[in-house]
Amino acid sequence: MTMLEDRVAIVVGGASGLGDAIARRFAKEGATVVVADIDEPGAKVVADAIVADGGNGIAVPCDVTKSADVNAMVEEAASIGPRIGVLVCSAAVESLVPIVDLSDEDWQRVLDIDLKGPFLCMKAAIPHMVKGGGGSVINMGSTLGLIVAPGHPAYCAAKGGLVNLTKQAAIEHAPDKVRINMIAPSATTTGLFMKHSAQAPDPEKLRAQIGAMNPMKRLGDPEEVCDAAVFLASDMSTYLSGSVLPLDGGMAARRIV
Repeated sequence: MTMLEDRVAIVVGGASGLGDAIARRFAKEGATVVVADIDEPGAKVVADAIVADGGNGIAVPCDVTKSADVNAMVEEAASIGPRIGVLVCSAAVESLVPIVDLSDEDWQRVLDIDLKGPFLCMKAAIPHMVKGGGGSVINMGSTLGLIVAPGHPAYCAAKGGLVNLTKQAAIEHAPDKVRINMIAPSATTTGLFMKHSAQAPDPEKLRAQIGAMNPMKRLGDPEEVCDAAVFLASDMSTYLSGSVLPLDGGMAARRIV
């Protein structure tokens, strides 16, 4: 039995990383998946793979910092039916620059994509969910929205802001049967961490070090994130809203220096 039949699932940032993994998993669970990303060729690769695997998926270009783009993407998703039941906000960038060296432009870029993006996507998609009788929004946060780490001021600020934006949206739309939750993963074997660690002099050494710092002594697996996303998107979590799920092997439960 599939868990997401009869609903459209929009996965923003679905062309790569955790967004890619979630989009493919949602399709296997029966959803019609809209793979939305500024990387249109990458989104098409994911959507084509979904279709080749017997699922339903389309690619839609979208710059999450532009309300016109977001509104057009959501309208296209609404046009394919049966209803927009799920929105995943996974588009994100990271900046590894300390406060005193961080440019105004880099600061704004991170906040625009990581915080303004989910705001615009929720603003556009939630009315469709309300009209359809409810739905589930999953904002992809980070352990660094719950704790901080040196050299990540813009990213920590954006993801920390997304925590309260998620909770605010949840209480505003609880009467509408629209649930809004967050998954806050630590470093996984796909996504931003792998992208940035690839730039290190010894990527594998760095990845091993980060994994060893985790209470579970390893990096997260994308399928573990997908499991959580399916739970939050499905009818298994109908009384859960405004929650932040720290999918991090216990990382946020302890103080990191």
